[in-house]
Amino acid sequence: MKAVRSLAKFFPIVQWLPQYQKKTFAGDLSASLIVAVLLIPQSLAYALLAGLPPQAGIYASILPLVVYAFFASSMVQSVGPMAISAVMTASALAPLAALGSVEYSALAASLALLSGLFLAALGLLRLGFMTQLLSHPVINGFTSGAAILIIFGQTTPLLGAQEHTLQHVIMHQPHHLLFGLTCLALLWLLGQPLNALLLNKKVPHAPLIAKLSPLLLILLITATVHGLNIQTRLIGPFPGQLPAFTWPDLHPNQLARLWLPAITIGLAGFLQSITIAQSLALKARRNIDSNQELIGLGAANIAAAASGGFPVSGGFSRTAVNAASGAQTPLAGVMTAAWIALAAHWLSDYLALLPQALLAATIILVAIRLIDFDFLIRSWRYDWRDGAAFISTAIAVLLLGAMQGIVAGTGVSLILFLYRSSQPHIAIVGRIAGTEHFRNINRFTTQTCPSVVAIRIDESLYFGNSAKIQAELIQILAQAPAAKHLLLILSAVNSIDYSAMQAISLLQENLRVRQIKIHLAEVKGPVMDHLHRSEMLSTLDGEVFLSAHLAMQALSGVSEDFSI
Repeated sequence: MKAVRSLAKFFPIVQWLPQYQKKTFAGDLSASLIVAVLLIPQSLAYALLAGLPPQAGIYASILPLVVYAFFASSMVQSVGPMAISAVMTASALAPLAALGSVEYSALAASLALLSGLFLAALGLLRLGFMTQLLSHPVINGFTSGAAILIIFGQTTPLLGAQEHTLQHVIMHQPHHLLFGLTCLALLWLLGQPLNALLLNKKVPHAPLIAKLSPLLLILLITATVHGLNIQTRLIGPFPGQLPAFTWPDLHPNQLARLWLPAITIGLAGFLQSITIAQSLALKARRNIDSNQELIGLGAANIAAAASGGFPVSGGFSRTAVNAASGAQTPLAGVMTAAWIALAAHWLSDYLALLPQALLAATIILVAIRLIDFDFLIRSWRYDWRDGAAFISTAIAVLLLGAMQGIVAGTGVSLILFLYRSSQPHIAIVGRIAGTEHFRNINRFTTQTCPSVVAIRIDESLYFGNSAKIQAELIQILAQAPAAKHLLLILSAVNSIDYSAMQAISLLQENLRVRQIKIHLAEVKGPVMDHLHRSEMLSTLDGEVFLSAHLAMQALSGVSEDFSI
Protein backbone atom coordinates (compact mmCIF):
# COMPACT_ATOMS: atom_id res chain seq x y z
CA MET A 1 0.00 0.00 0.00
CA LYS A 2 2.86 2.35 0.85
CA ALA A 3 4.50 1.54 -2.47
CA VAL A 4 1.27 2.40 -4.30
CA ARG A 5 1.07 5.78 -2.54
CA SER A 6 4.67 6.51 -3.42
CA LEU A 7 4.06 5.58 -7.04
CA ALA A 8 0.91 7.70 -7.12
CA LYS A 9 2.99 10.79 -6.34
CA PHE A 10 4.50 10.55 -9.82
CA PHE A 11 1.72 8.65 -11.59
CA PRO A 12 -1.69 9.82 -10.32
CA ILE A 13 -3.33 7.30 -12.65
CA VAL A 14 -2.34 4.62 -10.13
CA GLN A 15 -4.70 6.26 -7.64
CA TRP A 16 -7.79 6.93 -9.76
CA LEU A 17 -7.75 4.07 -12.30
CA PRO A 18 -8.46 1.24 -9.77
CA GLN A 19 -11.56 3.17 -8.66
CA TYR A 20 -12.83 3.63 -12.21
CA GLN A 21 -16.54 2.84 -12.63
CA LYS A 22 -18.81 2.03 -15.56
CA LYS A 23 -20.89 5.16 -15.07
CA THR A 24 -17.70 7.21 -15.34
CA PHE A 25 -16.90 5.53 -18.65
CA ALA A 26 -20.08 6.90 -20.26
CA GLY A 27 -19.13 10.49 -19.47
CA ASP A 28 -15.54 10.01 -20.63
CA LEU A 29 -16.67 8.37 -23.86
CA SER A 30 -19.12 11.12 -24.80
CA ALA A 31 -16.60 13.82 -23.96
CA SER A 32 -13.89 12.11 -26.00
CA LEU A 33 -16.08 12.03 -29.12
CA ILE A 34 -17.01 15.69 -28.83
CA VAL A 35 -13.46 16.87 -28.10
CA ALA A 36 -12.08 14.75 -30.96
CA VAL A 37 -14.51 16.41 -33.39
CA LEU A 38 -13.39 19.78 -32.05
CA LEU A 39 -9.69 18.97 -32.00
CA ILE A 40 -9.22 17.46 -35.47
CA PRO A 41 -9.83 20.64 -37.53
CA GLN A 42 -8.10 22.74 -34.88
CA SER A 43 -4.99 20.56 -34.92
CA LEU A 44 -4.76 20.83 -38.71
CA ALA A 45 -5.20 24.61 -38.54
CA TYR A 46 -2.65 25.07 -35.76
CA ALA A 47 -0.08 22.98 -37.62
CA LEU A 48 -0.42 25.28 -40.62
CA LEU A 49 -0.22 28.28 -38.28
CA ALA A 50 3.04 26.91 -36.90
CA GLY A 51 4.41 26.57 -40.45
CA LEU A 52 4.25 22.78 -40.34
CA PRO A 53 2.56 20.16 -42.53
CA PRO A 54 -1.05 19.47 -41.42
CA GLN A 55 -0.23 15.96 -40.19
CA ALA A 56 2.03 17.46 -37.51
CA GLY A 57 -1.10 18.76 -35.79
CA ILE A 58 -2.63 15.27 -35.86
CA TYR A 59 0.57 13.78 -34.44
CA ALA A 60 0.63 16.35 -31.65
CA SER A 61 -2.94 15.32 -30.72
CA ILE A 62 -2.43 11.58 -30.21
CA LEU A 63 0.51 10.43 -28.08
CA PRO A 64 0.68 13.59 -25.90
CA LEU A 65 -2.91 12.99 -24.75
CA VAL A 66 -2.12 9.40 -23.81
CA VAL A 67 1.07 10.26 -21.94
CA TYR A 68 -0.54 13.19 -20.13
CA ALA A 69 -3.21 10.87 -18.72
CA PHE A 70 -0.55 8.98 -16.73
CA PHE A 71 0.88 12.08 -15.06
CA ALA A 72 -2.03 14.52 -14.83
CA SER A 73 -3.45 15.75 -11.53
CA SER A 74 -6.29 17.49 -13.38
CA MET A 75 -9.19 15.19 -14.15
CA VAL A 76 -10.57 17.17 -17.09
CA GLN A 77 -7.64 19.02 -18.68
CA SER A 78 -7.40 18.48 -22.45
CA VAL A 79 -3.98 19.01 -24.01
CA GLY A 80 -2.98 19.43 -27.62
CA PRO A 81 -1.87 22.07 -30.13
CA MET A 82 -2.83 25.64 -29.26
CA ALA A 83 -2.92 28.84 -31.28
CA ILE A 84 -0.48 30.64 -28.98
CA SER A 85 2.07 27.81 -28.87
CA ALA A 86 1.74 27.46 -32.65
CA VAL A 87 2.48 31.12 -33.35
CA MET A 88 5.36 31.07 -30.84
CA THR A 89 6.76 28.00 -32.61
CA ALA A 90 6.59 29.78 -35.95
CA SER A 91 8.20 32.90 -34.45
CA ALA A 92 11.07 30.87 -32.99
CA LEU A 93 11.76 28.70 -36.04
CA ALA A 94 11.17 31.09 -38.95
CA PRO A 95 14.73 32.53 -38.76
CA LEU A 96 16.28 29.06 -38.54
CA ALA A 97 14.78 27.03 -41.41
CA ALA A 98 12.44 27.24 -44.39
CA LEU A 99 8.75 26.80 -43.59
CA GLY A 100 7.50 23.29 -44.28
CA SER A 101 10.98 21.84 -44.77
CA VAL A 102 12.22 18.64 -43.16
CA GLU A 103 14.67 20.67 -41.09
CA TYR A 104 11.85 22.94 -39.91
CA SER A 105 9.78 19.95 -38.74
CA ALA A 106 12.82 18.50 -36.96
CA LEU A 107 13.42 21.80 -35.18
CA ALA A 108 9.77 21.94 -34.12
CA ALA A 109 10.12 18.49 -32.54
CA SER A 110 13.35 19.59 -30.85
CA LEU A 111 11.56 22.66 -29.51
CA ALA A 112 8.85 20.44 -28.03
CA LEU A 113 11.51 18.19 -26.49
CA LEU A 114 13.37 21.05 -24.82
CA SER A 115 10.14 22.61 -23.61
CA GLY A 116 9.01 19.28 -22.18
CA LEU A 117 12.33 18.62 -20.44
CA PHE A 118 12.26 22.10 -18.92
CA LEU A 119 8.71 21.76 -17.58
CA ALA A 120 9.31 18.23 -16.28
CA ALA A 121 12.50 19.35 -14.53
CA LEU A 122 10.64 22.21 -12.83
CA GLY A 123 8.01 19.76 -11.62
CA LEU A 124 10.45 17.09 -10.42
CA LEU A 125 12.47 19.70 -8.52
CA ARG A 126 9.23 21.11 -7.02
CA LEU A 127 9.97 24.52 -8.53
CA GLY A 128 6.46 25.29 -9.68
CA PHE A 129 6.57 28.59 -7.82
CA MET A 130 9.02 29.89 -10.45
CA THR A 131 6.20 30.00 -12.99
CA GLN A 132 4.76 32.89 -10.98
CA LEU A 133 7.43 35.14 -12.50
CA LEU A 134 4.95 35.66 -15.32
CA SER A 135 2.13 37.77 -13.89
CA HIS A 136 -1.44 37.65 -15.14
CA PRO A 137 -1.19 41.10 -16.80
CA VAL A 138 1.91 39.91 -18.69
CA ILE A 139 0.26 36.64 -19.75
CA ASN A 140 -2.95 38.38 -20.83
CA GLY A 141 -1.02 41.14 -22.59
CA PHE A 142 1.11 38.56 -24.39
CA THR A 143 -1.95 36.51 -25.34
CA SER A 144 -3.76 39.58 -26.67
CA GLY A 145 -0.75 40.78 -28.64
CA ALA A 146 -0.09 37.33 -30.06
CA ALA A 147 -3.78 37.02 -30.98
CA ILE A 148 -3.55 40.23 -33.01
CA LEU A 149 -0.47 38.85 -34.78
CA ILE A 150 -2.39 35.65 -35.52
CA ILE A 151 -5.32 37.57 -36.97
CA PHE A 152 -3.11 39.61 -39.30
CA GLY A 153 -1.16 36.50 -40.26
CA GLN A 154 -4.33 34.61 -41.20
CA THR A 155 -5.81 37.30 -43.43
CA THR A 156 -3.65 36.05 -46.31
CA PRO A 157 -5.03 32.47 -46.37
CA LEU A 158 -8.51 33.73 -45.44
CA LEU A 159 -8.68 35.94 -48.52
CA GLY A 160 -6.81 33.54 -50.78
CA ALA A 161 -3.88 35.89 -51.30
CA GLN A 162 -0.95 33.54 -50.67
CA GLU A 163 0.55 33.99 -54.12
CA HIS A 164 -0.77 37.48 -54.94
CA THR A 165 -1.39 40.80 -53.28
CA LEU A 166 -4.77 41.58 -51.76
CA GLN A 167 -5.34 44.15 -54.52
CA HIS A 168 -4.81 41.44 -57.15
CA VAL A 169 -7.28 39.14 -55.40
CA ILE A 170 -9.92 41.89 -55.25
CA MET A 171 -9.48 42.76 -58.93
CA HIS A 172 -9.01 39.34 -60.47
CA GLN A 173 -10.09 36.68 -57.94
CA PRO A 174 -12.98 38.22 -55.98
CA HIS A 175 -14.52 34.78 -55.38
CA HIS A 176 -11.59 33.94 -53.01
CA LEU A 177 -12.29 37.12 -51.06
CA LEU A 178 -16.04 36.44 -50.95
CA PHE A 179 -15.58 32.84 -49.88
CA GLY A 180 -13.22 33.72 -47.03
CA LEU A 181 -15.40 36.52 -45.67
CA THR A 182 -18.49 34.31 -45.93
CA CYS A 183 -16.77 31.56 -43.92
CA LEU A 184 -15.75 34.09 -41.28
CA ALA A 185 -19.22 35.59 -41.01
CA LEU A 186 -21.02 32.24 -40.81
CA LEU A 187 -18.63 30.84 -38.19
CA TRP A 188 -19.02 34.00 -36.13
CA LEU A 189 -22.81 33.81 -36.28
CA LEU A 190 -22.72 30.22 -35.06
CA GLY A 191 -20.47 31.19 -32.17
CA GLN A 192 -21.34 33.80 -29.55
CA PRO A 193 -24.55 35.09 -31.21
CA LEU A 194 -25.97 31.56 -31.42
CA ASN A 195 -24.91 30.87 -27.84
CA ALA A 196 -26.69 34.03 -26.64
CA LEU A 197 -29.82 33.09 -28.59
CA LEU A 198 -29.89 29.54 -27.20
CA LEU A 199 -29.36 30.80 -23.65
CA ASN A 200 -32.16 33.33 -24.12
CA LYS A 201 -34.46 30.53 -25.29
CA LYS A 202 -33.25 28.39 -22.35
CA VAL A 203 -32.22 25.54 -24.64
CA PRO A 204 -30.62 22.67 -22.68
CA HIS A 205 -26.82 22.41 -23.09
CA ALA A 206 -26.77 25.72 -24.99
CA PRO A 207 -22.99 26.38 -24.60
CA LEU A 208 -22.12 22.90 -25.84
CA ILE A 209 -24.46 23.18 -28.84
CA ALA A 210 -22.97 26.57 -29.70
CA LYS A 211 -19.45 25.15 -29.62
CA LEU A 212 -20.34 22.18 -31.82
CA SER A 213 -22.38 24.14 -34.36
CA PRO A 214 -19.34 25.72 -36.06
CA LEU A 215 -17.91 22.22 -36.53
CA LEU A 216 -21.07 21.09 -38.27
CA LEU A 217 -20.82 24.21 -40.42
CA ILE A 218 -17.23 23.28 -41.33
CA LEU A 219 -18.44 19.90 -42.57
CA LEU A 220 -21.28 21.53 -44.51
CA ILE A 221 -19.04 24.14 -46.16
CA THR A 222 -16.46 21.49 -47.05
CA ALA A 223 -19.13 19.30 -48.60
CA THR A 224 -20.50 22.30 -50.52
CA VAL A 225 -17.06 23.22 -51.85
CA HIS A 226 -16.51 19.66 -53.03
CA GLY A 227 -20.04 19.17 -54.40
CA LEU A 228 -20.22 22.46 -56.31
CA ASN A 229 -16.55 22.38 -57.29
CA ILE A 230 -15.92 25.82 -55.80
CA GLN A 231 -12.43 27.01 -56.67
CA THR A 232 -10.58 27.63 -53.42
CA ARG A 233 -7.33 26.44 -51.90
CA LEU A 234 -7.56 23.20 -49.92
CA ILE A 235 -5.27 21.69 -47.33
CA GLY A 236 -4.31 19.06 -49.84
CA PRO A 237 -3.31 15.44 -49.35
CA PHE A 238 -1.15 14.43 -46.40
CA PRO A 239 0.03 11.07 -45.05
CA GLY A 240 -2.73 9.15 -43.32
CA GLN A 241 -0.50 6.83 -41.34
CA LEU A 242 0.01 7.01 -37.60
CA PRO A 243 3.06 8.90 -36.32
CA ALA A 244 6.43 7.16 -36.46
CA PHE A 245 8.30 7.27 -33.17
CA THR A 246 11.60 9.05 -33.62
CA TRP A 247 13.81 10.89 -31.16
CA PRO A 248 14.84 14.43 -32.21
CA ASP A 249 18.53 14.69 -33.00
CA LEU A 250 19.48 17.76 -30.99
CA HIS A 251 22.84 19.32 -31.84
CA PRO A 252 24.69 21.75 -29.55
CA ASN A 253 24.23 24.65 -31.98
CA GLN A 254 20.47 23.96 -32.07
CA LEU A 255 20.37 23.86 -28.29
CA ALA A 256 21.94 27.33 -28.13
CA ARG A 257 19.26 28.72 -30.45
CA LEU A 258 16.24 26.90 -29.04
CA TRP A 259 16.61 26.85 -25.25
CA LEU A 260 15.16 30.33 -24.62
CA PRO A 261 12.17 29.88 -26.99
CA ALA A 262 11.57 26.46 -25.41
CA ILE A 263 11.43 27.97 -21.92
CA THR A 264 9.10 30.80 -22.90
CA ILE A 265 6.80 28.49 -24.86
CA GLY A 266 6.73 26.05 -21.96
CA LEU A 267 5.94 28.70 -19.36
CA ALA A 268 3.30 30.42 -21.47
CA GLY A 269 1.63 27.08 -22.25
CA PHE A 270 1.74 25.92 -18.65
CA LEU A 271 0.25 29.12 -17.26
CA GLN A 272 -2.65 28.86 -19.69
CA SER A 273 -3.08 25.21 -18.76
CA ILE A 274 -2.95 25.64 -15.00
CA THR A 275 -5.36 28.59 -15.07
CA ILE A 276 -8.22 26.62 -16.63
CA ALA A 277 -7.33 23.46 -14.70
CA GLN A 278 -7.47 25.23 -11.33
CA SER A 279 -10.70 27.00 -12.25
CA LEU A 280 -12.49 23.76 -13.13
CA ALA A 281 -10.98 21.89 -10.17
CA LEU A 282 -12.30 24.57 -7.81
CA LYS A 283 -15.82 24.13 -9.18
CA ALA A 284 -15.56 20.34 -8.81
CA ARG A 285 -13.98 20.63 -5.33
CA ARG A 286 -10.82 18.89 -6.42
CA ASN A 287 -7.17 19.73 -5.87
CA ILE A 288 -4.57 20.54 -8.52
CA ASP A 289 -0.87 19.92 -7.90
CA SER A 290 0.99 22.54 -9.95
CA ASN A 291 4.24 20.58 -9.79
CA GLN A 292 2.50 17.44 -11.02
CA GLU A 293 0.91 19.44 -13.82
CA LEU A 294 4.37 20.62 -14.81
CA ILE A 295 5.49 17.00 -15.02
CA GLY A 296 2.37 16.00 -16.97
CA LEU A 297 2.62 18.83 -19.49
CA GLY A 298 6.36 18.25 -19.78
CA ALA A 299 5.80 14.56 -20.51
CA ALA A 300 3.13 15.47 -23.10
CA ASN A 301 5.59 17.74 -24.89
CA ILE A 302 8.28 15.07 -24.84
CA ALA A 303 5.71 12.68 -26.35
CA ALA A 304 4.92 15.28 -29.03
CA ALA A 305 8.62 15.51 -29.85
CA ALA A 306 8.93 11.73 -30.13
CA SER A 307 5.96 11.48 -32.50
CA GLY A 308 6.76 14.26 -34.97
CA GLY A 309 4.62 16.96 -33.37
CA PHE A 310 5.32 20.40 -31.90
CA PRO A 311 4.78 22.07 -28.48
CA VAL A 312 1.41 21.41 -26.84
CA SER A 313 -0.46 22.82 -23.86
CA GLY A 314 -3.89 22.77 -22.25
CA GLY A 315 -6.59 24.63 -24.13
CA PHE A 316 -9.22 26.94 -22.62
CA SER A 317 -12.12 26.08 -24.94
CA ARG A 318 -11.11 22.45 -25.41
CA THR A 319 -10.86 21.81 -21.67
CA ALA A 320 -14.13 23.63 -21.00
CA VAL A 321 -15.87 21.50 -23.65
CA ASN A 322 -14.27 18.36 -22.21
CA ALA A 323 -15.65 19.15 -18.76
CA ALA A 324 -19.05 20.26 -20.03
CA SER A 325 -19.38 17.08 -22.11
CA GLY A 326 -19.12 14.84 -19.07
CA ALA A 327 -15.40 14.00 -18.77
CA GLN A 328 -14.59 12.58 -15.36
CA THR A 329 -11.01 11.34 -15.70
CA PRO A 330 -7.96 11.72 -17.99
CA LEU A 331 -9.12 8.51 -19.69
CA ALA A 332 -11.33 10.80 -21.79
CA GLY A 333 -8.11 12.18 -23.28
CA VAL A 334 -6.88 8.68 -24.09
CA MET A 335 -10.12 7.93 -25.90
CA THR A 336 -9.91 11.28 -27.70
CA ALA A 337 -6.46 10.29 -28.94
CA ALA A 338 -7.90 6.99 -30.20
CA TRP A 339 -10.64 8.75 -32.17
CA ILE A 340 -8.11 11.14 -33.69
CA ALA A 341 -5.83 8.26 -34.65
CA LEU A 342 -8.72 6.48 -36.35
CA ALA A 343 -9.69 9.66 -38.17
CA ALA A 344 -6.10 10.25 -39.29
CA HIS A 345 -5.95 6.72 -40.69
CA TRP A 346 -9.39 6.43 -42.30
CA LEU A 347 -10.42 10.01 -43.03
CA SER A 348 -7.22 11.64 -44.25
CA ASP A 349 -8.57 11.87 -47.81
CA TYR A 350 -11.63 13.74 -46.55
CA LEU A 351 -9.64 15.99 -44.23
CA ALA A 352 -7.50 16.98 -47.22
CA LEU A 353 -10.62 18.59 -48.70
CA LEU A 354 -10.87 21.19 -45.93
CA PRO A 355 -10.51 24.70 -47.43
CA GLN A 356 -7.58 26.70 -46.08
CA ALA A 357 -9.78 29.81 -45.88
CA LEU A 358 -12.18 27.92 -43.62
CA LEU A 359 -9.39 26.91 -41.25
CA ALA A 360 -8.05 30.47 -41.32
CA ALA A 361 -11.49 31.77 -40.33
CA THR A 362 -11.55 29.26 -37.46
CA ILE A 363 -8.16 30.47 -36.21
CA ILE A 364 -9.15 34.15 -36.51
CA LEU A 365 -12.28 33.64 -34.42
CA VAL A 366 -10.29 31.75 -31.78
CA ALA A 367 -7.72 34.56 -31.76
CA ILE A 368 -10.40 37.26 -31.40
CA ARG A 369 -11.61 35.57 -28.21
CA LEU A 370 -8.06 35.69 -26.84
CA ILE A 371 -7.95 39.51 -26.97
CA ASP A 372 -8.94 40.48 -23.44
CA PHE A 373 -9.69 44.21 -23.36
CA ASP A 374 -11.95 43.66 -20.36
CA PHE A 375 -8.95 42.43 -18.34
CA LEU A 376 -7.00 45.52 -19.42
CA ILE A 377 -9.74 47.86 -18.20
CA ARG A 378 -10.15 46.04 -14.88
CA SER A 379 -6.41 45.78 -14.21
CA TRP A 380 -5.81 49.45 -15.09
CA ARG A 381 -8.68 50.52 -12.86
CA TYR A 382 -7.25 48.48 -9.98
CA ASP A 383 -3.59 49.53 -10.45
CA TRP A 384 -2.24 51.43 -13.43
CA ARG A 385 1.03 49.51 -13.16
CA ASP A 386 -0.73 46.22 -13.90
CA GLY A 387 -2.45 47.84 -16.86
CA ALA A 388 0.91 49.20 -18.03
CA ALA A 389 2.39 45.70 -17.89
CA PHE A 390 -0.48 44.44 -20.06
CA ILE A 391 -0.10 47.23 -22.63
CA SER A 392 3.70 47.12 -22.78
CA THR A 393 3.69 43.36 -23.26
CA ALA A 394 1.09 43.53 -26.02
CA ILE A 395 3.00 46.32 -27.80
CA ALA A 396 6.29 44.45 -27.44
CA VAL A 397 4.71 41.35 -29.01
CA LEU A 398 3.40 43.41 -31.93
CA LEU A 399 6.67 45.25 -32.52
CA LEU A 400 9.24 42.59 -31.63
CA GLY A 401 7.40 39.32 -32.16
CA ALA A 402 5.92 36.70 -29.83
CA MET A 403 9.17 35.35 -28.37
CA GLN A 404 10.81 38.71 -27.65
CA GLY A 405 7.51 40.21 -26.55
CA ILE A 406 6.92 37.88 -23.63
CA VAL A 407 10.52 38.34 -22.44
CA ALA A 408 10.12 42.12 -22.64
CA GLY A 409 6.77 41.93 -20.84
CA THR A 410 8.26 39.89 -18.03
CA GLY A 411 11.06 42.44 -17.69
CA VAL A 412 8.58 45.31 -17.52
CA SER A 413 6.51 43.45 -14.94
CA LEU A 414 9.55 42.88 -12.72
CA ILE A 415 10.64 46.51 -13.09
CA LEU A 416 7.18 47.71 -12.07
CA PHE A 417 7.23 45.33 -9.10
CA LEU A 418 10.61 46.68 -7.99
CA TYR A 419 9.29 50.22 -8.41
CA ARG A 420 6.21 49.41 -6.34
CA SER A 421 8.22 47.83 -3.53
CA SER A 422 10.74 50.69 -3.61
CA GLN A 423 7.93 53.17 -2.79
CA PRO A 424 6.54 51.65 0.43
CA HIS A 425 3.56 53.03 2.25
CA ILE A 426 4.64 54.60 5.55
CA ALA A 427 1.94 55.68 8.00
CA ILE A 428 2.10 57.74 11.18
CA VAL A 429 -0.25 55.91 13.53
CA GLY A 430 -2.13 56.66 16.72
CA ARG A 431 -4.39 54.70 19.03
CA ILE A 432 -8.14 54.43 18.50
CA ALA A 433 -9.63 55.71 21.76
CA GLY A 434 -10.62 52.96 24.18
CA THR A 435 -8.89 50.21 22.19
CA GLU A 436 -5.43 48.72 21.66
CA HIS A 437 -5.63 49.28 17.90
CA PHE A 438 -3.35 51.71 16.08
CA ARG A 439 -4.36 53.26 12.78
CA ASN A 440 -3.21 55.89 10.28
CA ILE A 441 -3.76 59.37 11.80
CA ASN A 442 -4.80 60.66 8.35
CA ARG A 443 -7.63 58.13 8.06
CA PHE A 444 -8.90 57.83 11.66
CA THR A 445 -9.43 59.95 14.73
CA THR A 446 -6.61 58.79 16.99
CA GLN A 447 -4.74 59.57 20.20
CA THR A 448 -1.02 60.34 19.95
CA CYS A 449 1.83 61.29 22.24
CA PRO A 450 4.07 64.27 21.31
CA SER A 451 7.23 62.56 22.56
CA VAL A 452 6.61 59.33 20.62
CA VAL A 453 6.36 59.14 16.84
CA ALA A 454 4.84 55.76 15.91
CA ILE A 455 5.45 54.68 12.31
CA ARG A 456 4.01 51.61 10.57
CA ILE A 457 6.00 50.45 7.54
CA ASP A 458 3.83 48.44 5.12
CA GLU A 459 6.54 46.72 3.10
CA SER A 460 9.46 44.37 3.61
CA LEU A 461 12.73 46.25 3.94
CA TYR A 462 15.47 45.66 1.39
CA PHE A 463 18.20 47.49 -0.49
CA GLY A 464 15.71 48.90 -3.01
CA ASN A 465 13.66 50.89 -0.49
CA SER A 466 15.93 51.41 2.52
CA ALA A 467 17.12 54.86 1.39
CA LYS A 468 13.54 55.95 0.63
CA ILE A 469 12.33 54.83 4.06
CA GLN A 470 15.26 56.47 5.82
CA ALA A 471 14.59 59.79 4.06
CA GLU A 472 10.86 59.72 4.92
CA LEU A 473 11.55 58.95 8.57
CA ILE A 474 13.95 61.89 8.83
CA GLN A 475 11.37 64.16 7.19
CA ILE A 476 8.63 63.01 9.60
CA LEU A 477 10.86 63.57 12.64
CA ALA A 478 11.76 67.05 11.38
CA GLN A 479 8.10 67.97 11.86
CA ALA A 480 8.03 66.56 15.43
CA PRO A 481 10.38 68.76 17.54
CA ALA A 482 9.21 67.22 20.83
CA ALA A 483 9.94 63.66 19.72
CA LYS A 484 12.16 61.55 21.96
CA HIS A 485 11.23 58.12 20.65
CA LEU A 486 10.77 56.71 17.15
CA LEU A 487 8.65 53.56 17.29
CA LEU A 488 8.85 51.38 14.14
CA ILE A 489 5.86 49.03 13.95
CA LEU A 490 6.94 46.11 11.75
CA SER A 491 3.74 44.03 11.67
CA ALA A 492 3.70 44.19 7.83
CA VAL A 493 7.42 43.51 7.40
CA ASN A 494 8.20 39.93 6.38
CA SER A 495 11.94 40.38 5.89
CA ILE A 496 14.78 42.83 6.43
CA ASP A 497 17.88 42.39 4.32
CA TYR A 498 21.37 43.40 5.40
CA SER A 499 21.32 46.72 3.53
CA ALA A 500 18.07 47.77 5.24
CA MET A 501 19.37 46.64 8.61
CA GLN A 502 22.48 48.81 8.18
CA ALA A 503 20.29 51.75 7.11
CA ILE A 504 18.30 51.53 10.38
CA SER A 505 21.53 51.33 12.39
CA LEU A 506 22.88 54.39 10.56
CA LEU A 507 19.64 56.26 11.21
CA GLN A 508 20.02 55.55 14.94
CA GLU A 509 23.52 57.04 14.87
CA ASN A 510 22.20 60.19 13.25
CA LEU A 511 19.26 60.50 15.67
CA ARG A 512 21.50 60.02 18.70
CA VAL A 513 22.59 63.64 18.33
CA ARG A 514 18.94 64.66 18.85
CA GLN A 515 18.65 62.17 21.74
CA ILE A 516 15.96 60.21 19.86
CA LYS A 517 15.79 56.48 20.48
CA ILE A 518 14.59 53.95 17.89
CA HIS A 519 12.28 51.20 19.17
CA LEU A 520 10.76 48.21 17.39
CA ALA A 521 7.33 46.63 17.89
CA GLU A 522 5.40 43.65 16.52
CA VAL A 523 8.46 42.08 14.90
CA LYS A 524 7.70 38.74 13.25
CA GLY A 525 9.55 35.65 14.41
CA PRO A 526 11.59 34.99 11.25
CA VAL A 527 12.59 38.67 11.10
CA MET A 528 13.65 38.61 14.75
CA ASP A 529 15.74 35.49 14.10
CA HIS A 530 17.75 37.42 11.50
CA LEU A 531 18.09 40.48 13.75
CA HIS A 532 19.48 38.32 16.55
CA ARG A 533 22.19 37.14 14.15
CA SER A 534 23.17 40.73 13.32
CA GLU A 535 24.58 43.74 15.16
CA MET A 536 21.41 45.80 14.67
CA LEU A 537 19.78 45.17 18.06
CA SER A 538 22.98 46.14 19.85
CA THR A 539 23.21 49.45 17.95
CA LEU A 540 19.66 50.56 18.82
CA ASP A 541 19.23 52.76 21.86
CA GLY A 542 15.65 51.62 22.30
CA GLU A 543 13.83 48.36 23.00
CA VAL A 544 11.85 45.70 21.16
CA PHE A 545 8.19 45.52 22.26
CA LEU A 546 5.66 42.78 21.78
CA SER A 547 2.93 45.17 20.60
CA ALA A 548 2.47 48.81 19.67
CA HIS A 549 0.11 49.26 22.60
CA LEU A 550 2.67 48.04 25.16
CA ALA A 551 5.31 50.21 23.52
CA MET A 552 3.17 53.35 23.73
CA GLN A 553 2.29 52.66 27.35
CA ALA A 554 5.95 52.30 28.26
CA LEU A 555 7.28 55.21 26.18
CA SER A 556 4.51 57.74 26.88
CA GLY A 557 4.63 57.16 30.62
CA VAL A 558 0.88 56.63 30.91
CA SER A 559 -1.09 53.39 31.07
CA GLU A 560 -4.40 54.40 29.51
CA ASP A 561 -4.87 57.50 27.37
CA PHE A 562 -2.36 59.53 25.38
CA SER A 563 -2.34 63.25 24.73
CA ILE A 564 -4.31 64.37 21.69
